[in-house]
Amino acid sequence: MSTKSSTEHLVQNKTWSNLLKWIVPSLLILGALGIWIALRVLSRTPTTTSQSGVEVGDIASDFTVPTLDGGKFALSEQRGKPTIVLFTAYWCTDCIPKAQKLGQLYQEYNGQVNIIALDIDPTSTPELLDRFKQAAGNGAFVWAFDSDSKVATAYRVTSTGTTIITDREGRIVYRSGFPTSYAVLKGELEKLIQ
Repeated sequence: MSTKSSTEHLVQNKTWSNLLKWIVPSLLILGALGIWIALRVLSRTPTTTSQSGVEVGDIASDFTVPTLDGGKFALSEQRGKPTIVLFTAYWCTDCIPKAQKLGQLYQEYNGQVNIIALDIDPTSTPELLDRFKQAAGNGAFVWAFDSDSKVATAYRVTSTGTTIITDREGRIVYRSGFPTSYAVLKGELEKLIQ
């Protein structure tokens, strides 16, 4: 093999090596981006098995749950006033500020709004929920149990802190699985109480 062809061969190998250093990572990134886009599109595409009564615009699915004070709370009996449902758990320290905001709103709107903090942990007890209530400022609204997780399952709740707001007719007008600011909650209620 001549020196010239050996040099050409080395240059070609080095060129391919440099190209592969850029092409392979670029293809991997493009592939991952394509998968991410496909998953986002599929997650927004409605399916024929979607449940009604759990998304914004739906009439909220009814439920009846036992309350901390020994009574019952039925969502369908709350019509006529906006209702806020906070899905929480007695151990959810991140939910305490949210429950405190709800207590403040409950006082501000004195009798014009229904609020329920629904403990979705099946291991919860009245003592544990009462401790959580005290840590959250003893909000005067309803505190209740979803001990069998039927409500959380029906509403497709995947995280504590999920908040749902219904209007006077029971239609869901707001839903978020993320911390909701006091200003947003108040703004949603203002639209419904006018």
